Amino acid sequence: MHKNDEVFYKICFDSLLEGLCITNEEGRIVIINSAFEEIFGYDEAELLGKKITLLIPESHRSIHIKHFQNYLRSPKKYKKGKGREFLGLHKNGRILDLEIGLNYFEYEGVFFAKALVSEIGTRKQKELLIKEKNRNLEFEVQERTSQLIRVVSKLESSNLKLKEKIKEKIIAENRAKVAFEREKELNVMQKKFISMVSHEFKTPLSGIMTSASLIEKHNENQGNKRISNHAGTVKRLVIQMNSILDDFISLEKTESENYPLRSSKFKFCDLINKIVTEAHAILKEGQIIKFSTCESPIEVWQDKKVVEIIVKNVLYNAIKYSPIHSVIKIKVHRNDLLKISIEDSGIGIPKEAQQHIFDRFFRANNALTIQGTGIGLNTVKRYLEKLDGSIAIQSEENHGTKVILKLPIEYKKLKKQILKYNEG
Repeated sequence: MHKNDEVFYKICFDSLLEGLCITNEEGRIVIINSAFEEIFGYDEAELLGKKITLLIPESHRSIHIKHFQNYLRSPKKYKKGKGREFLGLHKNGRILDLEIGLNYFEYEGVFFAKALVSEIGTRKQKELLIKEKNRNLEFEVQERTSQLIRVVSKLESSNLKLKEKIKEKIIAENRAKVAFEREKELNVMQKKFISMVSHEFKTPLSGIMTSASLIEKHNENQGNKRISNHAGTVKRLVIQMNSILDDFISLEKTESENYPLRSSKFKFCDLINKIVTEAHAILKEGQIIKFSTCESPIEVWQDKKVVEIIVKNVLYNAIKYSPIHSVIKIKVHRNDLLKISIEDSGIGIPKEAQQHIFDRFFRANNALTIQGTGIGLNTVKRYLEKLDGSIAIQSEENHGTKVILKLPIEYKKLKKQILKYNEG
């Protein structure tokens, strides 16, 4: 077919991407291709006629000889993969991770073994890296699950103690008609809580908040400080859990391109006063919100609910990440824009983390031990973008954070749409 078949087959062999090696029944190398030379670092002249054991680490040579002898007695075809891996020895002494496919043939009554060899060191390193990452992920999931179990356990313990205190009070007043009615009401609420907790979150949390407020009110005459403290703890935990749920609900809304904004004119000072008043329920021991009540009315045309979510999220973050006996400062200023500044003296944000603070679910390393979802600032930024507003953050680790929110006094695009709708 060709004038020089040897040259032709040499070119064919060298074009293979895999290393090719043919040995005789003595295990001596008779043919190799350029890919095989590249894998082991030898030239063809250095290997031809040499035993294949030259390319096997010394510690594995005896095993290889046994395998080769068994193969001569019972030759089979072995495709690459499916565990066909072995160790090779590079010319420079480096150990190689290899994968092999085996075949055999006879020519003029002589047995020959043919091997296709690929180096898989890089692939194995990637596999080990993936396994390591999976192990780390499993460990992290277990750790987070353990943390959640501990938090739930503490909450259940607090609820149990609170119910014990309530029961003591009810027993002490069970001869009176008012006390009897209260006990019935609490039993009904407890049954409702148990039946709904596996189906909803918001409704049971609302019930818990109502119950805690009632307990505080009923405890006013008793003046039991422990009951008051427990009720306050429950209210703070409910607010925190509600805040987490609101984060997820807000996340879903902000990701929807068709989420409708409902703009209206309202007094901003009334809104921020309401937010500050509600925030007192989650203040830590000795924390103070320093805010001068707005004297002159600031009327804005915006989505009131969305503005409330934005301001509340930033303020609650300032409280959460600040220590006890600290001050949170709020300033409101109006010119062409409405500017709200919220400043704390908390843990601050590490410099290397500041470029990621608006990423969804991101939490800086110094905040991992504090309850949170990493959704809040992402939601705030998305809402502000919808309202044509902006957010800027100045922070230094261990020296606090200052968040500056800017909003248009009027969201003109939405106002025009609403006016046009009303006129139609």
